[in-house]
Amino acid sequence: MTSLFAQEIHLSKRHEEIVSQRLMLLQKMKNKFGDENMEKASHLQTAESAFKRNLSLLQDIEAAEKSFQTRIKPHPQPEVFSLEDNQKRQ
Repeated sequence: MTSLFAQEIHLSKRHEEIVSQRLMLLQKMKNKFGDENMEKASHLQTAESAFKRNLSLLQDIEAAEKSFQTRIKPHPQPEVFSLEDNQKRQ
């Protein structure tokens, strides 16, 4: 009977150790997943910021390109306008 009682006490202590270890591992998992979620959120925010910055840069480049195109287009001389008007009238 004494050996059964001693075995019961040993199993009870072992059970406590296992439950304690389980709780510790669950907490570690929770912390790890929390950290991973925060890291993912940070990466997402960084990606969104980069996308907005790149979009803004693209718009600036397109505006500069349009401005440059209008500057390099030669404007017809007034004589050309008068020749075109004469051709339309005839």
